[in-house]
Amino acid sequence: MASLPVQWQAVVDRSKAVRASLSTGQLVSLAAVFVGVLAMVIGSTWYLNRTEYRVLFSELNGEEAAAVVDRLKADDIDYQLQDNGRTVLVPTGSTDNLRLQFAGEGLPTSGRIGFEIFDKVAFGQTEFLEHVNYRRALEGELARTISSISEVQAARVHIAMQKESLFGAREQPAKASVTLTLKGTRALAPQAAVSITNLVAASVEGLRPEQVVIIDSNGRSLARGAMGQDDGAMASVDVERQQKYERDMSMKVVGLLEPVVGVERVRANVTVQLHGASQEQTTEAYDPNTVLRSEQSTTEANNAEVQGGVAGAQGNLPPAVTPAGTPVAADAAGGTLSTRGLTKNTKLSNYEVSKTVTHTIRPRGEVAKVSVAVLVDDEHVSTTAQDGTVTTKRKARDAAAMQKLQKLVAASLGIDTQRGDQVSVENIAFEAPLAEPVVKPTLWQRVSDHSSGAVRGVAVVLMVTMVLLLFVRPVVGRLLAVPSLDGHAQHATVGMPQQLPRTIEEIEGDIEAQLDAMPQEGDRRQPVLTRRVTTLANKEPESAAKLVRGWLTEGRS
Repeated sequence: MASLPVQWQAVVDRSKAVRASLSTGQLVSLAAVFVGVLAMVIGSTWYLNRTEYRVLFSELNGEEAAAVVDRLKADDIDYQLQDNGRTVLVPTGSTDNLRLQFAGEGLPTSGRIGFEIFDKVAFGQTEFLEHVNYRRALEGELARTISSISEVQAARVHIAMQKESLFGAREQPAKASVTLTLKGTRALAPQAAVSITNLVAASVEGLRPEQVVIIDSNGRSLARGAMGQDDGAMASVDVERQQKYERDMSMKVVGLLEPVVGVERVRANVTVQLHGASQEQTTEAYDPNTVLRSEQSTTEANNAEVQGGVAGAQGNLPPAVTPAGTPVAADAAGGTLSTRGLTKNTKLSNYEVSKTVTHTIRPRGEVAKVSVAVLVDDEHVSTTAQDGTVTTKRKARDAAAMQKLQKLVAASLGIDTQRGDQVSVENIAFEAPLAEPVVKPTLWQRVSDHSSGAVRGVAVVLMVTMVLLLFVRPVVGRLLAVPSLDGHAQHATVGMPQQLPRTIEEIEGDIEAQLDAMPQEGDRRQPVLTRRVTTLANKEPESAAKLVRGWLTEGRS
């Protein structure tokens, strides 16, 4: 067996000497420290090089998650699943690119086929199959659109297309049903249900809103169509409309007065009453003054003279003679009648009484009354002293200024006093808001937000260094402590290089230095030298043997 070089042989000899000088407990402790340090290094390396994951898609159903995972596997992209497979996580650096890529490809699609079904049309496709594919595509597109609503997690749409017939009694109108899976415990607003109903009705030919039914995953009816809702749904719509009116009016008042009185120094509360039912009224009003509508006048005249007598026995009597001898007329004496023509006048006048018919329809939800209450803070007056100190004092607003503010509010909201609207603007001092302390982010938070990887590496290095200096080094020092050469009871803890076996030159130099330091009187050095050599031979027999062999070799040469 070839011998090792001198340097390596010295290292091997020192290692054997250290192992021989340590007890079994010390060896076990050193092994445990070595394993702990090795585990720390390996863990730190893994922690620094591990891959961080971010959410790519969440709240997916089984079909969506399967489609996304298949695409990630095809592109050889690492991923993780959480929330029972409903959440997909990918490495942080590729999250944004993957989202854009999936969005461009229409994923996730909720497992519903849209109009992309017509991208590849089979040859020889029948008309019936085309109608079926069109219905499937329309259902899928509507489901995707409805799923984009914030409260909706998933949606399924079923459409029964309209069937026309030559006989009106056999025609079947279009119908649709929508099943919604809501997010968490959210409730779908009535207005959102009405919007979905109108969306589906407007997307299908011949479908009326009252033929659309919407239910949730628990079987609860959410809408029965825009024209067939029950009283509860209509009441909810009215409440939502009332709240919208009140919110919009309040914001309008605050936006109008804040530039005048100051920011956060005005509060407005608006109450709106709506008509709960639609009203229809017809009114007929008659004018008491008559009006001449038409007039017709007819006149007939005949001026020819006519001679004749009175029919009967009177006409046969001789004319009567007056005392003066003058005969009288026939009509008076019963003789002949002499006329100068026939005259006839006819006049027809038509009068009309005027009438006004008024038909008034008042829809449901019309504003019936508005009440507005506005609170305005005191006026803040700032004064600057000669030393530059600014002092702010509060002062109540005068009545004229408050009257102007009230007129502005009434004009901006269109207040109608005849309808019963009320406006009240009052000046009341506001409580000074308490200044909340601003929590400044710590240095660690500011640094970690921008350079999490570098900070993490530095933290790991510092932690490993502290463990080595504060734990490993003292433990190893205590385990490798060796007694001093002077034979005293105390032990000297030396470094690792000093604890290794010494060479022959070091031993000879140590002995010569100790002998030179002793006084030169007689043979007093001989016993000391003998005792030291004996002690050294007992402690390091191998080194002593090498020393003797070295002396013998020198003597032979």
